Amino acid sequence: MSSYYSRYGRPALKNSVDMQLQTAFSDGNWNTVARLADKRAKALKDPYYEAIKITAESQLDGGAEKCAVVLIAIDDLVRQKAVPDLDTLELYEWASHDFLSQDLDYAEALGPLRARWVKANPKSPLAQQCLQTCLEHWDLVSAQQIAATLDKANVGSNDRRYMFWGITLTYLLSVSHQCTEASRRVYSLLVLKQLERAADLTENATTESTDRRLATEEEICLYYRVLLAYGTKADFISRIQSSQLGAIAELKKGHKLLLWESLTALESWGEWDLVFTLCRDALNIGIEGLTPPFLVCDLLVWGRFSVAASKAKDPEAAFGEVQAILNKFISLTASASEMYKKNISVALLETTFRTPTLLLSPDPGHKGLTPRVIQIGLFLDNYFDKLSAFDDVKYYVAQLSFEEARAFMEDIFPKILDEQLDELKKVILKTLECRLRYLLTTCPQTLSHYPSVVDGQEQEKPYRCRFCSQLADLPCEHCLRKTVVTATATYKQLSADSALAEAIPRLDKDPRADLALVMGLSLLKLAGLRAKGNTEPARQPLRDIRLDLWLQALLLLDTQLKLTPSDVGLRLLLVQLYLQAGCASYALQLWKPMDVKRTIQDALSPLFFDRISSLSPGLFQGGRPLMEPLRSYYASSLRDKCPVRVWEAFSSGSYTSIIDMSIYDSKLRKSCTLVMTLVEERRAMRYFAWKTEPDIDDQSLAEGITDETVLVNKTDYGSFPNLESLHGPPIQDFLRLGPGLSNERLQLGFLSEQYYDVLAFKPPKDYKPAKPNDVAIRDRNYVAERVADLSNSLTDFLHRTATPSLLTSAELVYYTVVSLLSASVVTSLYIPRADPAPPKTLSMTTSSVRTALAGLRSELTSPRVNPTTSQTCKALTNMHNVAYVRETAVAVKHTAAFVLAFYDNEMARDRTGKSALHKDVVAEMKALEAVATKTLAETKAHVQKLKEQLGEAGWLDRMLEWAYSDESSSSSSQDDEALQAVKSVVSDSAHAEEWGGKLLESWREGVKGWGMVRME
Repeated sequence: MSSYYSRYGRPALKNSVDMQLQTAFSDGNWNTVARLADKRAKALKDPYYEAIKITAESQLDGGAEKCAVVLIAIDDLVRQKAVPDLDTLELYEWASHDFLSQDLDYAEALGPLRARWVKANPKSPLAQQCLQTCLEHWDLVSAQQIAATLDKANVGSNDRRYMFWGITLTYLLSVSHQCTEASRRVYSLLVLKQLERAADLTENATTESTDRRLATEEEICLYYRVLLAYGTKADFISRIQSSQLGAIAELKKGHKLLLWESLTALESWGEWDLVFTLCRDALNIGIEGLTPPFLVCDLLVWGRFSVAASKAKDPEAAFGEVQAILNKFISLTASASEMYKKNISVALLETTFRTPTLLLSPDPGHKGLTPRVIQIGLFLDNYFDKLSAFDDVKYYVAQLSFEEARAFMEDIFPKILDEQLDELKKVILKTLECRLRYLLTTCPQTLSHYPSVVDGQEQEKPYRCRFCSQLADLPCEHCLRKTVVTATATYKQLSADSALAEAIPRLDKDPRADLALVMGLSLLKLAGLRAKGNTEPARQPLRDIRLDLWLQALLLLDTQLKLTPSDVGLRLLLVQLYLQAGCASYALQLWKPMDVKRTIQDALSPLFFDRISSLSPGLFQGGRPLMEPLRSYYASSLRDKCPVRVWEAFSSGSYTSIIDMSIYDSKLRKSCTLVMTLVEERRAMRYFAWKTEPDIDDQSLAEGITDETVLVNKTDYGSFPNLESLHGPPIQDFLRLGPGLSNERLQLGFLSEQYYDVLAFKPPKDYKPAKPNDVAIRDRNYVAERVADLSNSLTDFLHRTATPSLLTSAELVYYTVVSLLSASVVTSLYIPRADPAPPKTLSMTTSSVRTALAGLRSELTSPRVNPTTSQTCKALTNMHNVAYVRETAVAVKHTAAFVLAFYDNEMARDRTGKSALHKDVVAEMKALEAVATKTLAETKAHVQKLKEQLGEAGWLDRMLEWAYSDESSSSSSQDDEALQAVKSVVSDSAHAEEWGGKLLESWREGVKGWGMVRME
């Protein structure tokens, strides 16, 4: 048998059943079971044997009709008021598992039957099994009823589980879609009152039985979760300060969870005075010895403590208390572990930066040498050689004023460097200096505005760099080039010195990887790679950049990856860059070794799979399906309606974990990555075949996704090596092919696939309706209504303010065209044939479609005569736009074909022509079909041209020569110096040729895949 019940196995028959029937049932000999059970039922008049017979018949081949008997039998049990036999219920439940949630809703049939049985047998040891079964089918209504029955039956037994199982299930039900709005108010009030009573019993310490109080950390945290959801802010604040149930009381028992959750809630409300008090008291009890000293000495508590002090009415007094507690912890660090020592150092840094400037005492003789700068220097003096040193100080360095930044880089940092006698540590410091200098180029305070016109001359650069005094953009190109030269010198020193090279394996990380990142990112910025604005649609990432510098950065980073293949950040960076380059097959080779685990597929997979079908359809051809890891993960995680391993959490009393699991499961079912998987896979299938099976709505993973569903994006960029400051966009905004996953983009993609399903539908060939005219009218009305709904939904998402900024320019045009096409279908079906002057709506819509298609056709920019290497490379990196030219043309062509086929069918059915479409509709659709056919032919020719260009002899030599050249017509001596510095790092010609060969082969594979795509 299949999926769900495989973990439970086939149910056992009653012990009273004879051995012959028992054996036949355990062997799965269903014909024999049905025959023997029928005999026993007639002879013994026992309905249990009738249940065995029905179950056996439902397992026979061709037993679809027999399954209806199971449904009828279950329905009979539901209608009867008698208590069902549990063994019969087990048989029917097992027999019906293949069509649960399709023909049978567990929560309306089997769940209530189990609840009815438990109500009659609350003391039975099988009652808990019924609760487990209902929970694992996520029938919260029945599970809550069973838990309430068990709690009532076990009052006074000192078994605390049933009470809190019932409370937890009542809360889950109150936030579930299974609960009506009226019931939601009742359940929310019920769960709050139950826990309020338990809290009062705990506070008042009455003599009542202890099984109704709050005792464990999980029970108390459950109370505060419910109080936060359904109670008042005043009640929460009052309870959190309680001497019995408050956060500090729990902390004294060694429980930190409540403190963290309460600080989060209070911070969201802006209750900074109470945040300050809780943090102060929590830290003090560690100093006083009531808990281990460093139990709450983490950066979250220190950070909130400092923020709360900065928002106090008397900041001076507040920071005086912070400093006093900090000094006490500093005195305790001698016996603390290194982790806590570092936490105290970071806390000191955080406190210094949060302290108002007026309360600090800067050096009057040196404007930039402030306590903030000195504190960063002291921190780095102790921790510069740690793996996290840059990340620890990055946020603080980016906050420095220009005077402070200059003092830090020119006064403090050189002193730290001079104090080191160890050459390896000096190299580590130089590496850190390069990273910090790159960071400062992303900070706007290092630039000053420069007049746009000077002495009547218009100036090209809007800023002057305050470090180098050169006219600059953001970032300063002069400082970036200088950073490249400095990083290269340090890199070469590390590689050339054998003693230093031998010491690298003993370090937390190879400094050359960090240096290569600094050089690579600087080259990318010098090449012109920029993040898009916040409002306009994203254009082709490599449209206006210097591809020579961009390729040099790619070669440099690829060279480093061969030296440090386990560097995940560097690997992810290269995956994104190769996707930008259109080298999807090579990006896949780099992606696979990371072996992304199932539990993080939802968060990490978009880094490779997002928009992959528009880059290289050929990847979807061949052996194992490309999206199989994602499909497998979702199929396994979402197989059941309940969260994975939820019963284990119930059994162990992890009540807050149950709530968190429920929230996680809910978000996973409406994940952007999930919808991305469905849409990308279907698009790839349509590249090679028009009709895709099944319809996207019929796929199990799409269950519950509607226009009202707000899809959740949980993409994790934490593994990226981000050297950017918080003043600008993160590094992924520079590297992505377009904007990341979003509800609007994925909903538009999902709706577009639904539209294609309508266009592609054809009734079975053997379908012969008795009344074809009536059926034709119903079909016409259904299509019109369905497409009208899709058109309205597409228009709604497209007209949202944020939508243009969430799409690439090609995607925006494509979805706009699909929206217009769906509207044109509705209009076509509703215009009366006899109307002498039909409305101009259709002609205006089709005109807009033709205009949009013409704009997209301009993306087919393959050079026709004597193409340069640069022109060909830019064309190869533009395949995303080419994909949407083809997608848009296909949508136009099949929409026109759908309407014209409808016209032909109507003319064949009704010779009078009264039910046929208007002649203007037919003319407009034929015109659209012609334009779409022409566009597809041009797209095919474009791909063929690229294939021919890549097949020319000497292509690799020309590409490498061009990558090492200086494309700029106005290069300076510093340009040459930076270029020569990079060449010295990637001087291995053998590797350069190998890299160029892989790049070229990946392009050829991509174009070959496009050659297999159907352009029709």
